[in-house]
Amino acid sequence: MSYRKVQAALDARLQVYEATAVAFPSRPYYPAQGAPYLEVKFLPSPAKGVLLGEGAVELHSGDYRVIVHDPDRIAAETRIDALRLHFNKGRVLTFEGLDIHLDGASLAADTGDLKGTA
Repeated sequence: MSYRKVQAALDARLQVYEATAVAFPSRPYYPAQGAPYLEVKFLPSPAKGVLLGEGAVELHSGDYRVIVHDPDRIAAETRIDALRLHFNKGRVLTFEGLDIHLDGASLAADTGDLKGTA
């Protein structure tokens, strides 16, 4: 398993979501003034060995952070609720022969300003 495949599976799942625009890492994106969009960050955690010995299975985990940028707070909260359902706990994503198990989604504090919600 590789972190690249984990991120690719999560990105593919997000592309199925009926989002406005999505800013993926390492791809240029220039949002229109005041237009809502999603920003994606994948933050991998160190792999943990499940068993001892050479060639033992490793558990790969991390955070897939989707930042909702929207000038309307109510629309942003509605989109956040829909994204939490889209990445619900217990969902299994299959990608290139790998199964990725989702632990659910949580909400972080708003880091926006008077002009928008993030």
